[in-house]
Amino acid sequence: MIRLVLCDLRDHAATWAGAFCVAVACGFVGGFAASLIATARTYPNTESLAASVIMFSAVAAVAVLASVAGLTVSAQRRSYALWQLANVSPRRVAAVVLAQLAVVAVLGAAVGTSIEAASFAPLFPIVFSSPDYQPIDQVVPDAGLLLMPAVWAAVACVFLVGGARGARSAAKMPPVAALREPEAARKGVTAMRALVSAVLGLGAWQIASSLFGAELRALSNSLFLPLLMVATLVPVAPAALSTLMAAWTAPVPQRRLHAWYLARRTARYGLAASTSTETPIMVGFALVAGIFSLGGLLEGYIRQQGLTGYSATLDWTSSVLLLGGPVLLCAVGAAASVVMTSKTRTRDVALLVVAGARPGTLLAAAACEALVHAVTATLAGMAVVIASNAVVASAVGMPPFSGLAFGEGLVVSLAGFVLVLAATLVPTCAALRREPALVLAAGE
Repeated sequence: MIRLVLCDLRDHAATWAGAFCVAVACGFVGGFAASLIATARTYPNTESLAASVIMFSAVAAVAVLASVAGLTVSAQRRSYALWQLANVSPRRVAAVVLAQLAVVAVLGAAVGTSIEAASFAPLFPIVFSSPDYQPIDQVVPDAGLLLMPAVWAAVACVFLVGGARGARSAAKMPPVAALREPEAARKGVTAMRALVSAVLGLGAWQIASSLFGAELRALSNSLFLPLLMVATLVPVAPAALSTLMAAWTAPVPQRRLHAWYLARRTARYGLAASTSTETPIMVGFALVAGIFSLGGLLEGYIRQQGLTGYSATLDWTSSVLLLGGPVLLCAVGAAASVVMTSKTRTRDVALLVVAGARPGTLLAAAACEALVHAVTATLAGMAVVIASNAVVASAVGMPPFSGLAFGEGLVVSLAGFVLVLAATLVPTCAALRREPALVLAAGE
């Protein structure tokens, strides 16, 4: 079994590389929080800061890790079907899949924590350079190497939970059906996903309720509102994002725009890949735009009330600690999700070339597909930001759209679009340079 696990990882390195990169990013962010906890022995304030890093990064980490793990398993359904045809039992297939997820997660997290441990000392004064966190000259940065195994275990657990459903599906799916259909049939939101979404929604409702009639200092809890709102949307993202994509792309004429038609079909048909690409961008936009919008709203409230000695704007250190981890995870997750499906894209391009599609049309379709993913995720993130901002505005008696700041979030969306665009164009260009017959004969 160990040999099968390792050999399959080697043979499908391109697919697993995306999951590995996401695990590295999660290991880095988790390692930074662990180092802050260890440094608390000489600088007690870092312990509470570590909790903030963990809380804000956890939503992005769980969303990215779970979707990428599920996509990794979904992208290799054909291989798992061939295993069953070679008399590998379904139970063994599921065990091998979970073992692969654990190996990639632990190795990636170990690399990420190693990079973080080596860079924590030089990064510490840069991150904490804001005036409110001075002086830090007497602080001795501690990488906290003894805490790193806990980070590895946490990343591995999320990977296993995210890929468990795909592993069961790979084991139960009849081999002939898996070979005939490149992706599992689309299903509605499961009871477990609905339950998780409902619990997170209840938490968001409780925070929203506590803001009405609260004092100014207690309004700092409003920063957790966009966090919980976007977390509520993550479990039902496959259904929500698919519906949103179908709604906003439908009015665009498709019969005349062949590239748009191909892009829309590709994005809607590959549900696992689309969800894994759009979810990170949605989370990143919602957190960044949501936090800055609430900062602008509360700053306006402070000026309106004539209060002195208060500030709701984020300085450099606060911005990095709260949003640095989520932005990093979302950027890596969005790009990795597209890279992981490069083999499927190569085969699809070859089929379209054989069918008579022109290279220019295929390149335009790849660019349009990246645009579809970025816009869909941005629209979902905007809905979260508007909702969270309206709740807080109502609590303090301000106009519902007061303080809305989409600019910072659009930077995240633009970065996500560029990464996804590169990840779609590169395999498309590579496929166009190869003979379609060779690609199809190789079974890629």
